[in-house]
Amino acid sequence: MRIWGRLTLAVAVVATTAFIVPVAAPAPAYADDYPSWSDVEAARNDEAAAANAVAWVRESITQLAAEVERTRVDLEAKSQKWMELDARYRAKQSETATLAAQAEEAGARASEAELRAGQWAAQVVKTTGSDPTLQLFVEADDASRILSAIGVSSRVSQHANGLYESAEQERNTAQSLTRQSETAQAELQQLEADAAVAMAEAQAASEAAAAALVAQQERQAQLEQMLIVLTERRAVTEADYRVGEQVRLQEKLSNINWAQVSASGWVRPSAGWISSYYGNRAAGVGSSDHQGVDLAGGCWTPVLAAASGTVTNASWHWSYGYNMTVDHGGGLRTFYAHMPSGGFTASVGQWVEVGTQIGHIGTTGSSTGCHLHFEVRTGGTTTDPIPFLAAQGVYL
Repeated sequence: MRIWGRLTLAVAVVATTAFIVPVAAPAPAYADDYPSWSDVEAARNDEAAAANAVAWVRESITQLAAEVERTRVDLEAKSQKWMELDARYRAKQSETATLAAQAEEAGARASEAELRAGQWAAQVVKTTGSDPTLQLFVEADDASRILSAIGVSSRVSQHANGLYESAEQERNTAQSLTRQSETAQAELQQLEADAAVAMAEAQAASEAAAAALVAQQERQAQLEQMLIVLTERRAVTEADYRVGEQVRLQEKLSNINWAQVSASGWVRPSAGWISSYYGNRAAGVGSSDHQGVDLAGGCWTPVLAAASGTVTNASWHWSYGYNMTVDHGGGLRTFYAHMPSGGFTASVGQWVEVGTQIGHIGTTGSSTGCHLHFEVRTGGTTTDPIPFLAAQGVYL
């Protein structure tokens, strides 16, 4: 177990919300017991994965909140629709009952009229012993009386028939309206039932959306807690890595005279003699200003980080060949050029302690022989590396 305490954490943060609290296990302080750069990268990847998961959950919560609002509005609309249909159904139900009562009353009046007409006819027959119309003809002794009798009989008949027909028509009308109302009531009842189903479905959707939002909010809290743990893990890993780099560096540089770290934390970037100085080049070499100093060491001689910092560039340039930049903070950077293909030993984003090997001497780009082109840049402007390093206790 390494001294920095490897943490067994569930990093598949999108699939699970459980996490294990890191526990450090003490061990002897040997160089190999400290985390490597790959361990630092793994810790950063874990943290990045957790951060991405938190971002995803936050976006999901935003979407779920919108869905909760949408389902709430939908439920409100469907509830309102159901209430309107229910009110119309009850009104139609009341109207149907009223029409049915009216039809019943009209039928009663029609029946009563029929009964009175029958009773009247029966009474006339009983009294006269014959049909009243015939009796009028028999008893009339002249034409004027016959005509008069016919008129009376007709009016009596018309009156009785009028009462009967009026009552019958009223009853038929009421019955027709009742049937129409009953049909409308049945249709409204079906609409109300459908609206009730839609309202129930909307209620279920609203409750489901609200539950999903709560669950995702809880998930966010868990993931954010995991992110805190992973961030702490990454910070501890990086801190232990830097300590380990110092221990490893001390072991590597213990027998290299030219690579002793100064009290200010700087070191000679490579072995070799100065083959070209900062500023105007010598006649015959070129007329352009030389932005650094060249150290002519043998090909594949180690190139060291002159001070602690972060590798911000490792690329190819037609003139510099394979080159690397280390950022030391505060606008101070160092630049290393003409490394061979495959000669990088550090990568972009990596933190390197002073004296850490970051590459090798080569002769790529505009180069006439194996050497390291070394620059010191402050605020984007180069400065002569020789006096700068001398001020740091390092002499080229």
